[in-house]
Amino acid sequence: MSKNNLVPARYVALLVQILEEQGIDCTPALGQAGVPRASLRHNDALLSPDQVIAATRLLTEASGGQRDLGMRIGATTGAGQFGELGLGMLSCATVQDGLDLCARYYVLVTPSFSMRTRRVGSVCELSWQPIQPVPYDVMVLAFDLTLMSFHTQLQGLLRDDMPGYDAHLFSPAPPDTQRYDALKPGRCHFGQGGLPSLRIVIDAEVLSRTPMPLAHAANLADICQRLDVKLIHHLEQDQRDWRAWVTMMLTEAQGHQPTQDELAAIVNVSTSTLARHLAAQGTTFRELANEIRHERACQWLREGRLRVSDVAELLGYTDPANFIRAFKARSGVSPTQYSKAQRP
Repeated sequence: MSKNNLVPARYVALLVQILEEQGIDCTPALGQAGVPRASLRHNDALLSPDQVIAATRLLTEASGGQRDLGMRIGATTGAGQFGELGLGMLSCATVQDGLDLCARYYVLVTPSFSMRTRRVGSVCELSWQPIQPVPYDVMVLAFDLTLMSFHTQLQGLLRDDMPGYDAHLFSPAPPDTQRYDALKPGRCHFGQGGLPSLRIVIDAEVLSRTPMPLAHAANLADICQRLDVKLIHHLEQDQRDWRAWVTMMLTEAQGHQPTQDELAAIVNVSTSTLARHLAAQGTTFRELANEIRHERACQWLREGRLRVSDVAELLGYTDPANFIRAFKARSGVSPTQYSKAQRP
């Protein structure tokens, strides 16, 4: 496995620390996930994505299913956990510059997710999306972690100048939404639909006028040179399962049917390059999209909780009649007939 397919072990280490402070024995879960406990003692330790996913799930299970683990990890995650990039952020002129720098090199910190920043009128929009296959439950935990880390670090920098902001999560609201009260003056909006993402909208002016504590242009230039070398190496050696990633993004999209152009833009490749990667794995975007759309439709129709029009909307059809025609062409029966045939 390429080293670029490995991810930092620091988040697993923080999760273990949080649970063991509660008296929870993490050794069995780590052993089952194939994570050597000794590796968690080193800040630069790396694990495979499969190890991180397995450890996260098994440790969450060992915790009794605590829902706030992502937020608790995020509350302890600062620039220090970002290594050289963290130092670079603190060396920027303003908070806005630090966020832009973080977005530029984010893949070096968390290779499974991308980060973007953009100015839209008077606000700054930040967004995070998965660029590697990540299971839904681990993704939700990761977005909680990112949101709390953003809030904690920004509050430490801005203090009394901390502005309100809006955080938009694609996932439905959890049963315990009150835990997000800790993010005030931030406001959380759940069930936003679309592709898997966390999006934060915040006043740009306060970010642009607030200086970073270690602002130093010469130090920043030196750090960026070193980060550029690492980024080029990462991009040259990058290996990923394109089919698995596209499948995940299509499966998790809510009320939206992603296009090939849209997915290609997320990972900064051309549409033709994404098509070549999929062809190398024996498939096309159209084949995957049609297959996954139909599988999701069948699942919801079998469950019988949604109307045909609701299923069509969730799959991104603007007209239910188009969904009915497409479903019948693939299965030979209408959605209503299929649903009735599945009932006992």
